[in-house]
Amino acid sequence: MIPHDTTKPQINPRRLVLEGRERELYELICQAAYVPEEQNFSDFCQSLKSGRAWLVSGTRGSGKTAFPEALSAACNLTICIVAGRDGLKQEEILYDWDREEQKEWMQEHLRLAKNLPEPERDRLLKRARREKWKRDFLILGEMGLAYDLAAQAAREPETKAPPILLLDESDKFGASIEDSMLMPLERGLVYVPRLQGGFIGISDWTARPVVVTTSNDLRHELSAPFVSRHVFSRFNTPSLEKELEILRTRCPQASVSQLAFAAKLLDAVRGVAGLEDYPSLRESIDVVNAFERDHLVYLDETVLLRYFCYFVKTSEAQELLKLQLDYLLLAATAFHPVVDLWLAARDENWKTMLMTSGSVFATERELDFQISHL
Repeated sequence: MIPHDTTKPQINPRRLVLEGRERELYELICQAAYVPEEQNFSDFCQSLKSGRAWLVSGTRGSGKTAFPEALSAACNLTICIVAGRDGLKQEEILYDWDREEQKEWMQEHLRLAKNLPEPERDRLLKRARREKWKRDFLILGEMGLAYDLAAQAAREPETKAPPILLLDESDKFGASIEDSMLMPLERGLVYVPRLQGGFIGISDWTARPVVVTTSNDLRHELSAPFVSRHVFSRFNTPSLEKELEILRTRCPQASVSQLAFAAKLLDAVRGVAGLEDYPSLRESIDVVNAFERDHLVYLDETVLLRYFCYFVKTSEAQELLKLQLDYLLLAATAFHPVVDLWLAARDENWKTMLMTSGSVFATERELDFQISHL
């Protein structure tokens, strides 16, 4: 669990959507340095309106996990995380009992009962056996905790908001883990045998956690019952224009030339045939941040090789791209119709640079015409 900042107010994103204030929520997320695709954001709003969890599928680095993190920052929400991995147990997700504390509890009452008359001893031990299953001895996993926190927030709806529950890399869960999540996802409740009351959570869908489930489509196909409890979205690789928008938002301190170098370079790398794994948006952000941190103002072969480590992940890919070094350097420094026009539309200095370079546009009117047709 990553707790919210208790010194700042919380914002309930479901309440904003139910009140018709979707654009306000969109702007809050953008202010947290995340620019959602319109269709994906619309799907997310549908999940909030319906009370269903939101299942997002896509390739690595496409922003699936970054969305709930940005939502948490934008609305100051606690975020509970179940990360898919081999060997994940239901006890880590839902709940477990503190066996050591229960054992000490019973031993203490056995000592107290030792010298009591039989009727009193029987009553004391009967009560002790019953109370060893009380809430004090319950250890909540991340999913159980999320639904419990939601129930607590529902008691103070004006000042508290339900948490986010991130079910990350769900393709690594396995069938038994998926099955254990069905009841909480459907009813908002975690069944705990022997616990007084029997359940943790809240059945009112308007007060449940904001559940975001991610999948990389790698390990296995998710079960139909699990998927049916979600609203679904596909996170596609962003267009170059969208990537530039995201980079500008996520890396506000980077110069326009650093953005241009990075966008052109990564676009060129993605065009190299023979690579098994192409750079994602995550690598683009890393490269821009590295350029900004190092105050990069020019590129040559030596400088370019220094940044290979951010987007070249195998020795085979490194050897292949070294053979393409001249091409990559030229692509990163030459005119790019999408990158340069997009930047020129938003930065007057870049527009002026394109005009004074004298190699592409004869007049400013011609440049403005090209920008208007982006």
